[in-house]
Amino acid sequence: MRRPAAHDRRGAAGAIRRRLGRESANRLTSNPAAPGGARAFRLLDRELASAGDSSGGPISLASSARAGARLTLRMLFVGSLLGWTVLALALSSAARAQAGPPYVAQPPTKGALYRDGQTDRYLLGGTWLYRADPDDIGNAQGWWRNVAATAGWLPVSVPNAYNAGDFSAASMAGSVGWYRRDFTLPSSAFARYVPAADRSWIIRFESVNYRATVWLNGREIGSHSGAYLPFEFDLNGVHGGVNRLIVRVDDRRTASDLPPGPGGGWWNYGGLLREVYLRSVQRADLAQAVVRPLLPCPTCAATVQEQVLVRNVTGAPQTVMLRGSYGSARLNFGERTIAPHATWTAQADVGIVHPRLWSPTSPFLYRASLTLSDARGRSLGGYVTYSGIRSITVTPGGRLELNGRLLDLRGVDIHEQSLQTGAALDPAQLSRLVGWTRELGATVIRSHYPLNPEIEALADRDGLLIWSEIPVYQVQGQYLGQPGWLAHAHAVLTANILANENHPSVLLWSIGNELPTPPTSAEASYIAGAAALARRLDPTRPVGMAISDWPGVACQSAYAPLDVIGFNDYFGWFDAGAGATDDRDALGPFLDSFRACYPTKALFVTEFGFDADRDGPVEERGTYAFQSNSAAYHLDVFASKPWLSGAMYFTLQEYAAFPGYSGGDPLPNPPFNQKGLVDLAGNFKPAFAVVQGIYKATVQIAPAPAPAASRKHTARPPPRARQL
Repeated sequence: MRRPAAHDRRGAAGAIRRRLGRESANRLTSNPAAPGGARAFRLLDRELASAGDSSGGPISLASSARAGARLTLRMLFVGSLLGWTVLALALSSAARAQAGPPYVAQPPTKGALYRDGQTDRYLLGGTWLYRADPDDIGNAQGWWRNVAATAGWLPVSVPNAYNAGDFSAASMAGSVGWYRRDFTLPSSAFARYVPAADRSWIIRFESVNYRATVWLNGREIGSHSGAYLPFEFDLNGVHGGVNRLIVRVDDRRTASDLPPGPGGGWWNYGGLLREVYLRSVQRADLAQAVVRPLLPCPTCAATVQEQVLVRNVTGAPQTVMLRGSYGSARLNFGERTIAPHATWTAQADVGIVHPRLWSPTSPFLYRASLTLSDARGRSLGGYVTYSGIRSITVTPGGRLELNGRLLDLRGVDIHEQSLQTGAALDPAQLSRLVGWTRELGATVIRSHYPLNPEIEALADRDGLLIWSEIPVYQVQGQYLGQPGWLAHAHAVLTANILANENHPSVLLWSIGNELPTPPTSAEASYIAGAAALARRLDPTRPVGMAISDWPGVACQSAYAPLDVIGFNDYFGWFDAGAGATDDRDALGPFLDSFRACYPTKALFVTEFGFDADRDGPVEERGTYAFQSNSAAYHLDVFASKPWLSGAMYFTLQEYAAFPGYSGGDPLPNPPFNQKGLVDLAGNFKPAFAVVQGIYKATVQIAPAPAPAASRKHTARPPPRARQL
């Protein structure tokens, strides 16, 4: 008897592999327990039997030898199968990674997160895909093409800041990222009586930082520069089935951008920072609606002027009718046949004899709605906004009034930021900011940029006023006189007013923050031009600006076109004017000189604040005690100036500023600005209670004037300011 030699065993296994063939081997590697696997073991047994002893020796020994050989070869074969299986799984995993995550096109969701706007909006939420492009190669490699494969893309949700949590210098400088959303169209978006040729879609981006280029199904449909304000494109090329939206975002800002870069005063979060919507349009679009209440006096009847842009989105003439309501009052804009791709500027007025006024103490809102119909009276579209009747004026003596009531507001500056999500905040995070503001006892909020529409809607509802500012932030003097820069700044101001003037919470339009002091001739020209533009667009609100100033700076005629001047106060914290602001005791005398310079302007303190992140003595900068004591001191000084119209603490919550930020704290925690009354984790610092107590004890809005015996007086409304 002889044992099967090693080469015999290998030969048997080799024969099995040859007899199985490539197809059987593939089945084995994919599933060794499949029928092909059982067949392999049967073949193995037959091969072993044929390779066994044929001398007719003792059966017990022959059987034992064959059994041992069979066990050995089974083990070798199983090991071979396992090796093939591991290799196949690895290859399969690599293939899946190369193919990218599975991605199924989903339709948008009917409705919007904020209630003001067109009624036919669809939120393009759900799962998006994102692809980083640090080397800026995506354009050249065609990432915008209409390709189903998802290799290289990762699932994200939108709003999204693609560098959230990255506080490196490279993150602050900016990069390029790509977003993708595959979608299908809702099946019930259009009425049956509207033919396919008269159906259209519009896409709206609420905010993209900073440059956006948009493709649909491999075709570029538009581009836009600038953050914090919405922009729209016609969704040309959309069709039934799967549509593929691609957005390239580039947040590498230059010194001529708004806000300027690279760098800046707050973290440069790039991405789709606010929501994206689709809007279905039937024949014509309610593209823009201005609802403007006019209140001649606090006890007068009001007039509501409305102006609507109705755009024919089709290639044929369209006859439409427009009706509206303001509370229970009705408006009739009439009927118009609009030429192909033309726009009708529809106008109507309505009187409100006994208006309920909006104010921080009673934020009453009227529901204002519009309905667009075809020539047969069938609905085509709608628009809803919530409006407040109030007046905002500056007295000849330089005091700000709301509905004839003197203001001495207290408030906070805010940044829309989160440590986890960057500048991409969801409704709960936005609501938390507003909730903290109300808990503090504040009545006014400000940011260096137009706020999220959800914050503005909450402010309308809760009676908060908004200092609405565009990001003309610390712009270098050489840009202020350049025609291209001026055109861009004016466009941003226009966009802010058109997007937000329906909000009763908007107190004024601010045209910038901390431009060079003292102003140059170019700055003076910018101020004059921007103020005139704001008044032309909206004559019902004051125009303001926040400035840096210090003892020794002369009175400036450049500020003459402004109605409101905000002073950023850092006496006792930052060194300005070669030490002129080192001593906090110099604050009171400086404010008196400031008032003497601008006696007819409403004056605000638009910023004051102190970093704090630790316990320690009150004399030590950066301690909670120093912050609390300094805030109380400055607020006491403000209270001694009866001509001030308000003051705002900077900031409500800590935020990411820029790499290397110290903020005047000898023990800083860069990149975080820690002046906030609320820390990064959402905890109240001791200064919160100090400021809260003072704010709640301050009479921020004077009592309402005594009602007149009759409200029959109705002043003639002023002429319309402009055509949209």
